[in-house]
Amino acid sequence: MFSPQSVSVSILCVVLLSLGAFVFRREPQASVNRLFAFSMCSIAGWIGSISVALSTGDLSSAATFGRIAFAFASAIPFSLLWMFEAFPISRPSRLRVLILPGSACVFFVFLSFTKWIVEGATAGSERPNFSYGAFHPLFGVYFLLTFLFALYRLWKKNLSATGIRKLQLRYLLLGILIGGIGAITTNLLIPLAWKTSRYSTLGPYFSLVVAGFAAHAIIRHRLMDIKVVIRKGVIYSSAVAVAVSLFITLAMLFRTAAGYESHTMPLSLALAMGTGMAMCFNPLKDIVQASLSRYLYRQPYDYQRTVREASRRISTILELDSVLSFLADVIERTFKVEMVAVLLRDDARYSFTPQLLYRSPRWEYPPLEPQAFGTAPLADALRRGRRLLVREEILSLPDASVPSSAAEQMRVIGAEVAIPFLHEATLSGFLLVGAKLSGDPYFSEDIDLLSTLAAQADIAINNAQLYRQVVLVNDYIENILSTIESGVIAVAPDETVTLFNAAAGRMTGIDPATIKGQPLRDIPGAVPEALRATTSDGQPRAQVEGLVQDVTGRLTPIICSTSVLRDRANVTLGSVAVFSDLTRLHELEGEKRRAERLASIGAFASGITHEIKNPLVAIKTFAELLPERFNDDEFRRDFSKIVIQEIERIDELIARLRGMATPESRRTIVNVRPSIQETLALLRGQMEQARVSLSVTYGDHLPLVEADTAQLRQLFLNLCMNSLEAMQAGGRLDIRVDSRSDDNRRVLRITVSDTGTGIPPHLLEKVFDPFVTTKPQGSGLGLSICRGIVDAHRATIQAINNTDGRGATIILEFPETRPAEAALPSA
Repeated sequence: MFSPQSVSVSILCVVLLSLGAFVFRREPQASVNRLFAFSMCSIAGWIGSISVALSTGDLSSAATFGRIAFAFASAIPFSLLWMFEAFPISRPSRLRVLILPGSACVFFVFLSFTKWIVEGATAGSERPNFSYGAFHPLFGVYFLLTFLFALYRLWKKNLSATGIRKLQLRYLLLGILIGGIGAITTNLLIPLAWKTSRYSTLGPYFSLVVAGFAAHAIIRHRLMDIKVVIRKGVIYSSAVAVAVSLFITLAMLFRTAAGYESHTMPLSLALAMGTGMAMCFNPLKDIVQASLSRYLYRQPYDYQRTVREASRRISTILELDSVLSFLADVIERTFKVEMVAVLLRDDARYSFTPQLLYRSPRWEYPPLEPQAFGTAPLADALRRGRRLLVREEILSLPDASVPSSAAEQMRVIGAEVAIPFLHEATLSGFLLVGAKLSGDPYFSEDIDLLSTLAAQADIAINNAQLYRQVVLVNDYIENILSTIESGVIAVAPDETVTLFNAAAGRMTGIDPATIKGQPLRDIPGAVPEALRATTSDGQPRAQVEGLVQDVTGRLTPIICSTSVLRDRANVTLGSVAVFSDLTRLHELEGEKRRAERLASIGAFASGITHEIKNPLVAIKTFAELLPERFNDDEFRRDFSKIVIQEIERIDELIARLRGMATPESRRTIVNVRPSIQETLALLRGQMEQARVSLSVTYGDHLPLVEADTAQLRQLFLNLCMNSLEAMQAGGRLDIRVDSRSDDNRRVLRITVSDTGTGIPPHLLEKVFDPFVTTKPQGSGLGLSICRGIVDAHRATIQAINNTDGRGATIILEFPETRPAEAALPSA
């Protein structure tokens, strides 16, 4: 009949051999799997041999099995060392370190079958004792050194490992260290020190620690890349077995403690124990089952609660990364999966690019690459089918619309479920969910929950993408507004400042951070008035000149345009003003006029020299002849006449030059009509004498201009006199005054046309320069004076020949001036 010890040892050997066979069958080609199986066989052989040797009554058989046990024991440390060296860690294995331990292993295996290690066996009080030979201490040294060297090599591997590999080796190192210390103490150190095998029967049980830690590393952390799937039935059976074993053990302990034999236990006590066991069995079984399920990543979830909490949380997230992280967290916590990935459409790269990738740190995976449009079979299958895909179903139920290449791609990625994100009938992305850590398939309730979570995530992702676009646009606009030189101010319909950029702050001296949200009245200058007017009547203002006053009282000339802000429904959201500093422009205009004046000095000097030199030459000639012909009365009369005539000519020239100088300006906002009428009244007699007809036309609602009325009369007088001098009797003088729009700004336009000889084409560009004239007796200063007056009024003047070939037309254009702009300084 078998003793309890023989049964337990047999079970222990079966467990070790089964573990080794299981690992070997998983990957027979892998060297680490083969060496692990070899180590388990060595340990099982040692346990079986030592147990038989210590339990038999035949001393000869005890010695024989003892020698076999030492042969297996000789292989244990070397097999562990070899297995540790075969682990695929980043640092390459150095097989030369195995030469010396391997040679020693072979030596002691063969030596174990002689009397040099186990000489024989002697009878003991309870079990046989071994008589050790001369090489037994040397065997102990070999075993200890090889075992410690193996642990050192495993520790070095653990230091260089990362991630899950480090965790795997840590558990394996811990199991072998604890189990090895116990077995070495009971079966090597005690026999060496006290020459007894009394405690050797305890050594085999320490292998349970090695097997337990190895099994834990395989089940929880996939040691040697072994994935173990334990079915629910096995968990239930294991829970029942654990509960029954626990109750049987408690019953036996109680019976032993009470001193009852099985046939003498009172019936009432037996019934009470049975009732208590029946009542506690199910709760204990459930506790054990729940613990095993948790250990094997198999935990139940509440469908409704998960959906409710996910809906409440995901609806409050606007950041895309936060949405994706929350989705991955919910799926990982609920299903305990190996990976979660989200790929979103990227039109710029013409592919679906990974935006989120969660992978369990326990295992290594290949990198997840972008899925190109039209070439990735998985993305193409989701786009065509527009439905959820499960890899197991694709393989078991072939469908023409879903190619097997899609399932293969899912396998490479590590995904078991693929769920499309559809936006307006277009595939905007998809969700990939990996296999469950428990190894269970995805059931219909799992698929429903994943579909619900994906639908909620799809909406949240679209919202997050829109939010991201809004943020990017706002940032883009803010960057533009912060760098442009023009001031920008926007207000709401209630005249609250909503936008105030840095340039506006520089011109007004107001801090943009403090003015936002404040009323428009806190901003001084002409811009608030324009904004109020636009907000009030809904009409834009363009190119309005005005002044902006900063907090120090400094005035800055500006040009401002306003517009109404409306949404798609044409609802007014407020108004915006864009204004630019004209200080530099005014300075440039002044510099331009000064440059033009300097450029005309040469021509002016040349012309005035010529005009003055001619009279002086005549005077000089007569003066040189005066001594010789002083007594000639006729000569004296001619000399007197010529001198007076030429001096008057010079005086007239000087008077005209004096007219070119710009007198002190007394400009006000005026209507040009009275000035034109006064000029024409002054010239009426001359026009009647020359029989020149006159036509004057005024438009409606003529704009006002800022001008000096005296200079305007001089301007019109010069232009009309030029026209009268250019026409013969019967000519016609046409004056037309109207307005036109220039960039949403009105301009006063005055044209003076005659039917005279016109202007030679080669002089059209120079006709306003000093001393340029088409008249035989002209000075060439009239139109130059007109140009100076026009420039002083920031107006324009242009000369063209009439299209009918008769006469020329002078065109004047004055900018409209409003009362608010009258205070602007002239450059």
